[in-house]
Amino acid sequence: MRSLSPQQRERVLQNSRAFQNLSPDKQSKIRQQFNQWDHMSPKQRADLQQNESTWARLTPEQRQHIKNDVMPRWRQMPWDRQQVMKQKLGVLQNMPESARNQRLNDPNFTQGMNPDEKSMLRDLSHTHVGGAPEPPNE
Repeated sequence: MRSLSPQQRERVLQNSRAFQNLSPDKQSKIRQQFNQWDHMSPKQRADLQQNESTWARLTPEQRQHIKNDVMPRWRQMPWDRQQVMKQKLGVLQNMPESARNQRLNDPNFTQGMNPDEKSMLRDLSHTHVGGAPEPPNE
């Protein structure tokens, strides 16, 4: 659906019995998500698609851990600490597993991070997420 123009997409939605059977709130949310997609830069779209692909590759247990353990902690983290985490994840994201583990165990790399942040960094780096994890669009 993302590859369709907004007009084509709207026609498909109007002709979709499944979409028409959704609540008005759910229909509105879906339209809003498509509108956000339409206004994203190519880089933002690629990043979102990469995050969705990563999420799809996770095991059900990994998804549950991210949803139930990591995301609540992430949401409570101050913005400036999230930025530090994003920067560290950016460094780790394309590394082979052995190099990533070596970097995570390097005290210079994790200097200034508390134990909870180190744990979260380890969790997120092993899901190969390059930024803040995006909750699934359920």
